[in-house]
Amino acid sequence: MNFSYIINLGKSQVMRHLTLVFTGNVTAAALGFLAILLISRKLTISDFGLFNIAISITLIASCISNLGIDTVMVRFASFYLYEKKKNEATQVLKVTLLIKVIIGSFLCGILFFSANFLSTKVFHLPGLTPLIKLAAFGGLSISLLNYLKSSLYVYQLFKKSIILQLFVDFSKLLIVMILIFSFKMNVFTAVAAFVFTPLLGVTLGFKQILRPFTSEKKPITNLVRQLLSYSKWVFVSSTCKLIFPYIGLFMIAKLLNSEAAGIYGLALHLTYIFPIIIYSLQSVLLPRVSNFRDTTQFQKYIKDSLKISFYAGLSIIPIIFFSRKLILVFFGVQYLDSVSIFKWLLASNMIFTISSIIHMPLHSMNKPHLIAIVDVVGIAVVALGCYSLIPVFGVLAPAVVVFIINVCILVFYSIYILKRINNGTLIYQDRALIDL
Repeated sequence: MNFSYIINLGKSQVMRHLTLVFTGNVTAAALGFLAILLISRKLTISDFGLFNIAISITLIASCISNLGIDTVMVRFASFYLYEKKKNEATQVLKVTLLIKVIIGSFLCGILFFSANFLSTKVFHLPGLTPLIKLAAFGGLSISLLNYLKSSLYVYQLFKKSIILQLFVDFSKLLIVMILIFSFKMNVFTAVAAFVFTPLLGVTLGFKQILRPFTSEKKPITNLVRQLLSYSKWVFVSSTCKLIFPYIGLFMIAKLLNSEAAGIYGLALHLTYIFPIIIYSLQSVLLPRVSNFRDTTQFQKYIKDSLKISFYAGLSIIPIIFFSRKLILVFFGVQYLDSVSIFKWLLASNMIFTISSIIHMPLHSMNKPHLIAIVDVVGIAVVALGCYSLIPVFGVLAPAVVVFIINVCILVFYSIYILKRINNGTLIYQDRALIDL
């Protein structure tokens, strides 16, 4: 093992920022894990299944209302700040917020009024109706919170962003504890705690970025059109990536029952660390990777990424071996069936994380459509596989299908990018396309 490489890597500014973001997000996830642990202990397996479905709908709604525009905002605003155009960067943030509020409010209304249809006709779980109505508001609140965190990343205010996330997750845990000790804990109050707590972070976050929003400069021509033109592909990709792990949960709820959904949902929650890793990497690396214009930059990035991924992969091996004991100790014997599911999902998410790192340079190559196409195909294949295999193999089927698809996607991205690097056929995005 090359220890000198690890030491030098740790001294770099990118790695310091990445370590800060990752450590903060992991701490926030630990607080969220404790909240999930307490809820799983107090709810029945069936109610915990309903809780998982509602929270999944909340996350998907927040992604749809996002339209992928947070990623585009970071990309364009970071470029303007790099070019010393602070006013243009602020305009990007303002327009992005307006788009998110309009679309988020519209989606919230649609989801709220279609709650009864979704619960009875799609999931065949009438008790899910009030929870979907809560999820409608949760999608908007989480979308706004993510916007504020992305805005702070644009200005390299990583510490403030981490404090904001820690504040939200600590408040979430505190509310759950209060509900338990006051004997008010049930599936409705548990979902309400998760969907409304982000509003506390929204209030705090707006105070952090209020000053840049007070500028009254001339707006950028055609900014909305330019943002949406690029974001349509990012929207498709980010929505698919968010839905991807939850397809199995929804299919289990539809083809089996809410108790089986609770078993699968627990294993899914235990892999929450990987979305955090991916989000941390994207937050720190995307503004830099988007400006790559030289083949040697791509080569070094791929080489370093594979090394980091290898070391990270080694670190999860002990978790696989001790997963059975961890689940039994923290969640009890009633969730024993989650162990094998968790092992498959753990390996699958490790592959997915490597794939997310590898394909990030495609943004600099101006190929967001390729990422979107791969993600759509992946979603379709997973849905078909789950529909075909769940009746035969039961609750384990989605985890195995997701693992196989993630391996295939990683192989495709690796071949595609490395082939173009070796052949010298990389096509970089012209900076003039970014100068709106």
